[in-house]
Amino acid sequence: MKEIILIQPKAGTFDMLGARLPLGLLSIAAIPFQKGYHVTIIDQRVDNNWQQSLTVALGKNPICVGITCMTGKQILHALDAAAIVRKHSNAPLVWGGVHTTLMPEQSIENPLVDIIVLREGDITFMELVEALESNKPLNAIKGLYYKQDGEVIKNPDRDFIKNLDELPELPFDLVDVNNYASLNIEGKSLDFVTSRGCPFKCSFCYNSYFNKCTWRAFSAKETVKRLKHFVNKYQVKTIYFQDDNFFTDLKRIKEILRGIVDEKLDINWGTLGLRVDMAMRIDDELFQLMEASGCINVDIGAESGSNRILEMIDKQITVEDMLEVNRRIAQYNIIVKYTFIVGFPTETRQEMLSTVRTAIQLVKENKKAYTPTFAFTPYPGTSMYAFSIQNGFVPPKKLEEWGYFGIDSWYFNFKSWLSSKQVRELKSIEVSSLFSNKISTYKMNKPLTRLLFSLYHPIAKFRFKNHFHAFPLDSMLFRKIFIDKL
Repeated sequence: MKEIILIQPKAGTFDMLGARLPLGLLSIAAIPFQKGYHVTIIDQRVDNNWQQSLTVALGKNPICVGITCMTGKQILHALDAAAIVRKHSNAPLVWGGVHTTLMPEQSIENPLVDIIVLREGDITFMELVEALESNKPLNAIKGLYYKQDGEVIKNPDRDFIKNLDELPELPFDLVDVNNYASLNIEGKSLDFVTSRGCPFKCSFCYNSYFNKCTWRAFSAKETVKRLKHFVNKYQVKTIYFQDDNFFTDLKRIKEILRGIVDEKLDINWGTLGLRVDMAMRIDDELFQLMEASGCINVDIGAESGSNRILEMIDKQITVEDMLEVNRRIAQYNIIVKYTFIVGFPTETRQEMLSTVRTAIQLVKENKKAYTPTFAFTPYPGTSMYAFSIQNGFVPPKKLEEWGYFGIDSWYFNFKSWLSSKQVRELKSIEVSSLFSNKISTYKMNKPLTRLLFSLYHPIAKFRFKNHFHAFPLDSMLFRKIFIDKL
């Protein structure tokens, strides 16, 4: 049997909410699986004996070992896995995912990185596997960085897949779906993706580089067909659409939601991808269809309560827009998560306070809203990354250093425009916002996280509502006990 190993590393703080399906690896596995390759997925998040599982799998002489990773602590967990592979096998280490696409030249310098698959890897990885299996040169495979005779070689980029309907269905049987959850709702809850990319150009978002501001989608008909099969086979009660921008094409969305109703799927659903400007285009008919088809939650990137900041990050909305959208959604039985960001370069304290006040106003005007607020993270590949460097940010110099560049901790580890006092305040805002609203527990799948929430909630609510962040011992303790150990 022709063997392939794929590794899903732990992701640090993100794992506190629970493990979600490794959709990226399942996408990469789909074509090899269809062609008869035996694919083993090792998921550090759900396998407490993953080192042993990996060692056993390596004993089957795999063609290669693929590792995915985002920027942040996941890199350290990925390197741990790569070190075990190198110790027990000569299989090439193939890295993919967001970070190595954003920083390929730097990443390939690490001795535990042999090959990098850039961006969308479905076809690139399949061609790579076939070349490695037959010992053919890699120079004809688009979308690769690799090492050869001590040199780093970059092949031309690969075009994005235009017709996603042609891709095989994801091989969910390669994992135990019972190990995963998306929303803390009664019944089985799992993630599902119906599109790729985002056509917008927010200057802080990796998507503008990773997906080159493109958006491609499965057709509505194919989406409903695959969703029906997925729901029925695995008896799923709640779907979380993990698309970067689920509502890009409103006509398509209406067709999908009508399909859910017509097929009597009897599910609840939520989604990651709704922009304020897209929400402004949703008419009453579509909102009613969303409710009829089972919508219980939408996530909206509000980002800032300052119109200057919104313009600076090219968000193409205003504070007034988000308040208007919020009042409309408040009429429906839909939980809405508005994410905010504070701590941008050049942001004044008054602008930061405006963001907090806007978040509080949204909740006041919509009791089904909550507003987690995060410190800005200067991701490589974005225009805000260069702007951050101009304002004093000193980025990591090696792949392993990026492992200390977590969304919730980078400002402790790397010099930037932020003073120590500002960092403490931002951290307190971040932690208190996450625990200030009881509605948010529907996204917490781990009992320990829910217990922590119940204990800390009264303090967090007081801090966030009153903007009282003096002596933030609680957020510092939270960091030491939880974040640093994940």
